Amino acid sequence: MKALVDLDGVLVKDKEFNLFEDSKAFLSFLKAKDFMILSNNSTRPPEELVQILNEKGLDISLLDILTPLKIIPEYLKEHGIKSSFVIGTEHLKTYLSKYVDVKDDIKVDSVIVAQDKYLNFDKLKKAISAVFLNKAKIIPINHSKIVKDSDGLYFQGSGSLAFMIKNATDYKEDLPNLGKPSELFFSKALNKDEYQESVIISDDFHTDLMGAKALGIKTIFITTGKYKKEDLEKTDFKPDFIVDSLRQAEGVLLDLGI
Repeated sequence: MKALVDLDGVLVKDKEFNLFEDSKAFLSFLKAKDFMILSNNSTRPPEELVQILNEKGLDISLLDILTPLKIIPEYLKEHGIKSSFVIGTEHLKTYLSKYVDVKDDIKVDSVIVAQDKYLNFDKLKKAISAVFLNKAKIIPINHSKIVKDSDGLYFQGSGSLAFMIKNATDYKEDLPNLGKPSELFFSKALNKDEYQESVIISDDFHTDLMGAKALGIKTIFITTGKYKKEDLEKTDFKPDFIVDSLRQAEGVLLDLGI
């Protein structure tokens, strides 16, 4: 059985990637198991993300983590994307420039939508115009609905922003999802015959757990992140397990035979 572990709200508690007090011990437990860390992070290339986590004291390698930014180079190549207007960080733009022509212009093949704390009217205007006037494809890095910031307040996720652009431009195509909980993403972490023998731990039932359960993956909702038990009660979703800490999650994994 393989353990899939969300990063934000599970192993790290804020946007500065500070660890929860039990994260190191939990990783030590996982090291003897079959595991992978999953993240919808769209602000940092995978190599930079691993380096930051190492500096914070989380001893992982590039092979231990999967993010949508590991998937997007192949996606862009397969769909013939040559140029993009990017809503996202400078780190993301530098990374994507290895694969496409990143332009601050509406005359592009695509609009790539990621997390951007400096989102403004000009960026939105260019993104919407690229789609509406130039028929650019909308490519969200993930379908995240909402993001909890380090100060405890919330802002829109990449998915919410991408669907706003889709709605504003009357865009007819389905929006791809390069991150959790898409089957494209999970297929990079698991073989299809491993789905029912795997479990995912996440603080996000909307973005992670609902989709994982639909694929047959067992689900553990942890309350240390952006959603609490009272938020879960507002939905019809029932995770297989609910825990309040990584120590409790470790007990569940042991009971499952991991």
